[in-house]
Amino acid sequence: MIKRYFTAATGAIAITFSLFLGMNYLVAAKNAEKPEEKNYPPIVIGTISKVADTREKIKPPVKPERPEIITTSLPPTTTKSEKPGNHGGIPTLPEPTAEKFPRGFGLANGDIQPLRKFAPAYPRIMITRGVEGYVIVKFTVNKMGAVENIVIVESTNAAFNKNSLRAVAKYKYKPRVIDGVTVQVTDVMEKISFKLENSQS
Repeated sequence: MIKRYFTAATGAIAITFSLFLGMNYLVAAKNAEKPEEKNYPPIVIGTISKVADTREKIKPPVKPERPEIITTSLPPTTTKSEKPGNHGGIPTLPEPTAEKFPRGFGLANGDIQPLRKFAPAYPRIMITRGVEGYVIVKFTVNKMGAVENIVIVESTNAAFNKNSLRAVAKYKYKPRVIDGVTVQVTDVMEKISFKLENSQS
């Protein structure tokens, strides 16, 4: 009888010990499977402030003053002008004759009349420097009304000469007619003035 109780007690102790070991194993396995928690920095959500425009604003280029070019046909006259170099005067012109400067030039019937004129280009370097001036040219109007034999009589600056000659070479006139016959007219003079816009002179 005592042996039976001893056997039962021993079995109960073995079962209890086995259960204790099993519980420890399950708890250890559960702790091993649990992932390690990592501490991540907090994420802050906010609005992005407007970035100031640091680009340098480019100012538009200043437009140069608009040049003005005036062509003036010199009327026939015997009045003597100031000599060159005296206050910028026009040199003395030769005394007009019937063949050179007919009276009523450009007005009388049969005399030459301008049909087409071109203003010369204002030299860019003279615009940037603000230089004004004039050129006096002398030329011949042939029987066809074209211009030839162009020469410069006076010029305030050589930079104006080339463009003035080019422009005058393109002029076209109604030729002079005498008794129904076209004739050439020599020593026709014209003053080409180069002036800048807003000029005080």
